[in-house]
Amino acid sequence: MTTVHIFGLPIAACDPGKTWKAAAELIGHRLQSRFGENVRTVYIELFSPGSFDFGNIVNLLQEGQPPPFVTVNGKLIQAGGKLSERRIAEELKRLNAEHVPYF
Repeated sequence: MTTVHIFGLPIAACDPGKTWKAAAELIGHRLQSRFGENVRTVYIELFSPGSFDFGNIVNLLQEGQPPPFVTVNGKLIQAGGKLSERRIAEELKRLNAEHVPYF
């Protein structure tokens, strides 16, 4: 099982009606369709109690790195900017997480 963690703030800066959680859920559904049950996407809100379990993410915040942060199996693949489904998919392919349909 490959795990994608997406860490974001409660609201997106560009529009208070849009959230990182909604964007993460959309990408999670798209990754699930593409890679199947081999990939699990988890959204974690920064500064929530659970977010402090990820020391590497806390360190990035302390260093002034902008969110969102994306990790695949604990490896940081994105810090800041817009969520990149392409970047996540490339890392999943590199890890051979491709979905193999059952016939």
